[in-house]
Amino acid sequence: MFAQFFSNIQETKWYAQFLAPVMDQIPVNSSLLDIGTGSGKMLELLAKNKSVKCVGLDTSQEMLDEAKKKTNGLPIELIKINPNDSLPFTDDQFDFVTICSVLFHMKKADAFSMLDDSIRVLKKNGRIIILTPTGKGGIFKLARHFLGLGNKSIFVWYKATKKNAKKWTTNQILKEYCESNGLSYSHQITLHGFAQLEIISKS
Repeated sequence: MFAQFFSNIQETKWYAQFLAPVMDQIPVNSSLLDIGTGSGKMLELLAKNKSVKCVGLDTSQEMLDEAKKKTNGLPIELIKINPNDSLPFTDDQFDFVTICSVLFHMKKADAFSMLDDSIRVLKKNGRIIILTPTGKGGIFKLARHFLGLGNKSIFVWYKATKKNAKKWTTNQILKEYCESNGLSYSHQITLHGFAQLEIISKS
């Protein structure tokens, strides 16, 4: 039931705005691994609009079933993995790894482990693109930007993610990871301050 609810959220106007900064980072004909792909909306858009060769991973079969509906007929591979499994790919395989709305829910040690494995499967000069909510702003600011037809679910999203997202943003966990591993890090605020794009570059 939740998988279908989340899949419906991914069809809203505000969710397209949420994903747009990630989409802008990915050039045509790239290879991409999406960790925690959910119901697959981003993969659908990348395959249709940019001919990106996509692989999506998720621990939920229900989510992958929804993703199959969105990506039917597209050259996208969907794979179920178990929590804490290593990524089932060889080294240096992808141009990009995307992790959207996943890491900020995880313990720091588990997030760092996922990033280590993501770096492993990334090609030289590849990038990990992480999209998360910031947990900042407030209901009045949210209403000012998003109150309208088709955007009601953003209030549910904001309330459900605020606590963990604010902790993630305040602690600058990815910046710490990059400094510890000699990796390049960049950051930008998106979605009127309600989301952030963090990028790790592999040299």
